[in-house]
Amino acid sequence: MNNIVALFDLDGTLSSGHIWEGFLKYYFTHKRKRAWILAFWATHSVLWLLSECKLYSREKCWVKWMEDLGGIFKRESREEALEVFHWVTDNCISKSLRSDVVDILHQHKQSEHIVMIVSATFSGFLGVIGQKLGVLNVIGTELEVIEGKYTGRAVKPLCFGENKTELIKEFINRNGLEIDLSSSFAYADSIFDAPLLKLVGNPVATYPDKDLRQLAERNGWRILPVSNHLSR
Repeated sequence: MNNIVALFDLDGTLSSGHIWEGFLKYYFTHKRKRAWILAFWATHSVLWLLSECKLYSREKCWVKWMEDLGGIFKRESREEALEVFHWVTDNCISKSLRSDVVDILHQHKQSEHIVMIVSATFSGFLGVIGQKLGVLNVIGTELEVIEGKYTGRAVKPLCFGENKTELIKEFINRNGLEIDLSSSFAYADSIFDAPLLKLVGNPVATYPDKDLRQLAERNGWRILPVSNHLSR
């Protein structure tokens, strides 16, 4: 029996916020690593401005942003990082979840589809979000751990762009799942998630950015918010 999967991006899709804001807020609120935060913000804001001026690749900017963000956990234990993940979930992400998209997620669960959250953010954090939403399957960017401590380095490939589809396929194969991708669903907001949307037969551009909206319109993909009912 082939199963149907429903793939959900997090930032901008399930959530209107961005996880990096939550992490920086946690450490700033708890008066920790402020020098690191200020340095990160200064250097990466420059990259963002350059990308907005089309002087630097926007895709490379986001990859660099997520890759370097892992540095905030350097020398933290798994338990310390888990405390951060729970705080950010409770104080930031929970408040920014899009109720209409979460409703669709629950509709897929009721239809006994395999639901997955697939995001560039860190897999440990996604596990906490998944617990809140009742989603067991999460695929994200892994952070390197040596002798029980985070090194601050992300394990490549990051779960971004084309890599998302490869990591999904690896997850499916590793878990021995028989998936009917032609009948499956994907929900994402960014043009960088075009490979994810093209992977399935039912792509849904969800609160899409300008470039993804144009691509969705050209390809006849569903766009949300327009209707929050599942295709039959």
